[in-house]
Amino acid sequence: MAVMKYQTKITLYNSYFDYNNKISPAKVLAIFQDVAAHHAEELGVGYLPMLEKNLFWVVSRIKFDVICEPQINQTVIVETWPHEKGRIDFDRDYLISDEQGKVLVKGTSKWCVINATTRALTRTDEVSYVGEYYNKVNYTEKFAKTPNFETSGMTPVYNHKVYFCELDHNKHMNNTNYANLVLNVIENKNINHFQINFINECKLDDVISIYYLKQDGVQLVSGYVDGKVVFTAEVNA
Repeated sequence: MAVMKYQTKITLYNSYFDYNNKISPAKVLAIFQDVAAHHAEELGVGYLPMLEKNLFWVVSRIKFDVICEPQINQTVIVETWPHEKGRIDFDRDYLISDEQGKVLVKGTSKWCVINATTRALTRTDEVSYVGEYYNKVNYTEKFAKTPNFETSGMTPVYNHKVYFCELDHNKHMNNTNYANLVLNVIENKNINHFQINFINECKLDDVISIYYLKQDGVQLVSGYVDGKVVFTAEVNA
């Protein structure tokens, strides 16, 4: 039985980096999203097979750590693999390494399956993998949620309206775009650790109020739509 692991090579072009030549958090999330999607297709649980069941994948929580800064025009190896599914979510890990195998970025994520009509969570027994699990784990500690701080009495740093170009084929704001909301508001943008929790989906024309708090050296960001929290994030620089 084949091991359920996907690997590919990509080149990190200029567009992957900010003006400080640091890899963009949104681009890291985009790489993770793309390889997860490719691997899901290989496993028979990609977009179209899921849609036939009136289901789709959403990422509920994701984090990554920059171990060694990637470089512009560097060719890297990207790997991803799922872990054994839980009751309501699926864990998936990622590695970005140089061609000699040195780890540059490691990450992990939690995915859920949503009913396309009701937008409600579906139990994981609706989805089955065929293959042997790869036994490597990027993080041994529990994948804790990012803290949500009290925003009453605070003024948003800015408000962001969700535009058409930010939507994905699930008709909500794609997870990679939230990273830009976080990057825009944090003070120290030399990111070593990035984590974001997606709590409620954002749709076209929603206005997201962005709040920021620096606490004990950790930068915290949260977003609200009509008084309801939609995401929380934590950044260490």
